[in-house]
Amino acid sequence: MSTLLLIAVACYAFGAGHAIFTVWRTPNPRWFWIALWLMAAGFAAHTSSIVVRGWEVARCPLLSYQEVCSFLGWSIAAYFLGAYLWYRSKSFAAFAMPMVFLFALAAWLLPAPSDTAAVLKFYGQTASLLTLHAVLFVFAYAAFAILFVAAILYIVQERQLKQKQFGPLWSRLPSLDTCDDVSGKALMIGFVLLTLGILTGIVGSRRLNGVYWHGDPLEFLSLATWLIYFCVVHYRLTAGWRGRRAAWLGIVGFAMVIVSLVGIGWFNGFHSIG
Repeated sequence: MSTLLLIAVACYAFGAGHAIFTVWRTPNPRWFWIALWLMAAGFAAHTSSIVVRGWEVARCPLLSYQEVCSFLGWSIAAYFLGAYLWYRSKSFAAFAMPMVFLFALAAWLLPAPSDTAAVLKFYGQTASLLTLHAVLFVFAYAAFAILFVAAILYIVQERQLKQKQFGPLWSRLPSLDTCDDVSGKALMIGFVLLTLGILTGIVGSRRLNGVYWHGDPLEFLSLATWLIYFCVVHYRLTAGWRGRRAAWLGIVGFAMVIVSLVGIGWFNGFHSIG
C-alpha cells in the first residue's frame, strides 16, 4: 500500500503545483490538463492503495489516524473530480488539490496500525454499523471541505467586487452564482451524511455499550458541527441565505471539522484512535 500511496502523493503534489501555476500565472490550458491528468492518476493510485489495504486487513481501512487521513484525502479528490466534471471550473483545483495532497501526505507519513484484530473483536456484531458510521462521517467531512473551498472563492471574489480591484486572478475565478451553487450542493450532501453518521453512531453505541451518549469531547464537537451546518441549511431554506453569510458559516463549520479530525488522535475518550 505504501508504494501506491507514495505514487498518489507524488501525483497530487505535481498536480497541485500545476493547478496553482495555471490559475495564478498562466492561462495556458495545457498546464491545467496536465494537472487534471495528474490528479486522476493520483486518484487511481490512491483508490488502489485503499483497496489493497482493505484486502490486507480484511476490513474497511478506517480504524487508525493514518487510514482516516488517507480515506478523507481520497474522498475530497472524488468530490473535486465530480465537481470539475459538473462545473468545469479550474480555480477549484488550485484550492482543492493542495488539500488532497496534504491529507495523502499525512497518511503516507503516519505509521499504519500493525494489528486491529482486538479492536474488531471488541466491536463484535456492531463492527459493520460502526464502520458505516465512520464512512459517513468521512464522506460528510469531504463534502464540507468542498464547501470550504467554494466559500473561500466566493469571499475572495466578492471582496474584489466591492473594492473594484480586479487582479489577474479575477478572470479565472468561477462566478459568484457558481460558488454559491457548489456551496449549496456540498452543504446538503454533507449535512445529510453527517446526520446519518451521528444516528448510526448513536445506534451502534447503544448496541455496544448500552448507552446513547458517552460525553467525550468528539461527541460534543460533532454536535456543535452539526448545529452550525443545521443553521446554514435552515436559513438557506427559510430565509434565503446566500452568499457571504452562508460562506462565513461554512468556513466556521469546517474549522470545527478540522478540530474534530485533530481530536480523533489527541483527545481521550471512546472515539480516540491511534
